[in-house]
Amino acid sequence: MQRVRENGIDGVAGIAVCGVGSLICLAVGLGSHQLGWLWGALIYGVLGGCFLHTTLVGKGVIWDRLLPQLDLSAQTQALDVGCGHGLVMLKIAERLPLGGHVTGIDIWRQQDQTHNSLQATTDRIAAADLTAQASVVTADMRDLPFRNQQFNLVVSSLAVHNVKPKTGRLESLQEMNRVLQPGGRLVIVDLGFTCQEYHEALRRLGFTDIRVTGNGYNGWWSGPWMPTLTLTARKPTP
Repeated sequence: MQRVRENGIDGVAGIAVCGVGSLICLAVGLGSHQLGWLWGALIYGVLGGCFLHTTLVGKGVIWDRLLPQLDLSAQTQALDVGCGHGLVMLKIAERLPLGGHVTGIDIWRQQDQTHNSLQATTDRIAAADLTAQASVVTADMRDLPFRNQQFNLVVSSLAVHNVKPKTGRLESLQEMNRVLQPGGRLVIVDLGFTCQEYHEALRRLGFTDIRVTGNGYNGWWSGPWMPTLTLTARKPTP
């Protein structure tokens, strides 16, 4: 329960569908004594279990594997786009030497992540004694309130896909490009179909060393048909 309170649950509607589906199948199966319905209850339960694992454990494991590959130093000025409860932002802040800083932005929508609020994330930063290394502001990723080339690292975790329609997601990538310094790193962890979309958009923006990799079962939103992928890229220097 503590992990749920601290990090929230992503896409709670998906969990609800699996839970309701499992209960309905179980009730019908027990009432009719038909094995097929009981199998349906089991399948819905497994799908919901995969979903819960990814939202509560898997996404953290993904970033624990990613962050050691990044060059975090006292010169790091990072931006976490769609930070939510601050899972990734705090992981970065914990690794930053004195002088480095990470800023998180979000619009704090409850449908994207449960109990999502500026105050909750601000409180987490203070509780972790990381106020010197991390801060949060309310902002839309399609219109970032930062100057050009302010950051040398931009990250985003399971956030950009929430922007609708596709043109809004492309605007978000353009804004990330604007605030990122030449030579800076961009790391996006998001749903599979959107990462392919981002790959093409970043190629058009001139990014180099663009790589898309899988994360296995730690990124399955109910199953392997809805994976979480990791995209890394570098903004070219003039």
